[in-house]
Amino acid sequence: MHCTATLVDPAATELRIASLFTASPESGLEEHTATMRRWVLEFLSKSHPDLGRKGPVCPYTSPAIKRDLLWVAFLRGGDLERDDITRALTAIIQEFRRRPPTDGDDSHLKSVVLAFPDFSDVTLIESIQLEFKNLFIKYGLMVGQFYPGCDVGGLWNPDFKALDAPYPMLAVRHMTETDYPFLVENEEWLNAYFTHFAPRIPTRVRSDMIKRLLVSA
Repeated sequence: MHCTATLVDPAATELRIASLFTASPESGLEEHTATMRRWVLEFLSKSHPDLGRKGPVCPYTSPAIKRDLLWVAFLRGGDLERDDITRALTAIIQEFRRRPPTDGDDSHLKSVVLAFPDFSDVTLIESIQLEFKNLFIKYGLMVGQFYPGCDVGGLWNPDFKALDAPYPMLAVRHMTETDYPFLVENEEWLNAYFTHFAPRIPTRVRSDMIKRLLVSA
């Protein structure tokens, strides 16, 4: 299913986008910042017996922390509406694309997480995530969702819930070569992937490859 995100002017959005580990927590967000740090250090950066492969849950997290390329913004409120979230996410994406590094290997380590510590409507979070993923994947960006109890199975073990998190979140990062398994179910996503990583493949050949992959998936 194709969804098109409705971008809301982010100009009025006031978000503090700061390093998760080297910036001082914003007033009133000390506990939430500490919770986020623990989740990143004790879950994402560690191995897990149910993961289904060796290594940490997210292999990019520790290098990103070492280079101070993991940023977070908190959007408060338990009654947020769609426009509130899309406005904030639009601002996050704009800032993500501006912030250095904008090229080179380190650029693929940077990520911004938009966290909603007071919000519980995960159906809305999932809907917005899909809309923005469809819109920005052609620019080589990935928009992912996390939330408490997220039941999306892991790539190597479907019973491992890698997207379970202490708060609802939307994360923005660059697409990488290893994202292929997460894109194989959708023709537009695959086309964006091959356009980004294999631009020399002729369009007709790429289209034929994608159709064959979708049939075999």
